[in-house]
Amino acid sequence: MAQVTTSDVITLIRGLIKDLAQTDGRDSHTYDSDTSFSLSKDYVVESSISVYKNGIELTLTTDYTYNSTTNKITITASLTKNDDILITYNYYARYSDSEITSFIKSSLSHFTARRYKKYFYINDSDEIVTLNGVNPTYEEGDAIARITAIEIDPQNTRIRTPEFTVESVERKSKKEQIDEVLDSFMRSYGVVDFLEDDANA
Repeated sequence: MAQVTTSDVITLIRGLIKDLAQTDGRDSHTYDSDTSFSLSKDYVVESSISVYKNGIELTLTTDYTYNSTTNKITITASLTKNDDILITYNYYARYSDSEITSFIKSSLSHFTARRYKKYFYINDSDEIVTLNGVNPTYEEGDAIARITAIEIDPQNTRIRTPEFTVESVERKSKKEQIDEVLDSFMRSYGVVDFLEDDANA
């Protein structure tokens, strides 16, 4: 059965909470003496960064590095005073991938509480896996994404699939919304297997 990556799940979550990548990240600098340049936006998509010196694109690792902790570009290529430095990149407005991963981690407990047949957890590589090291199926990844979206923003979520629709309204608590997603997921995909009681294991 097809499996989904954590990156796929994060993309789904971003769509549900309306935190899509912004493509207008752009910072201009004039080199004086400091070879490190701060980016003006947080939650930068590292793979989208492009750095130009006087209009010529530099090469990652060979000519510059990016530090996600300090959110700075450090140019290792030779620079001359008054060189024009342009940095373009994509970024997210609300959450970093690591923050969303933390939300996913807490959301997985809802499956355990329901005694779902698989035990999901986040491994050391920040990937969602089961006890046998297998990633979730697309259907499970979908449910994980929807529950996580509700955990992040319970009053700003509208979930629609061919099988079911969940809309957040003020009279529905976060727990009620999550329960509705889990109930619909289990009905839609014929999930009837649950973990056995410890006494019967």
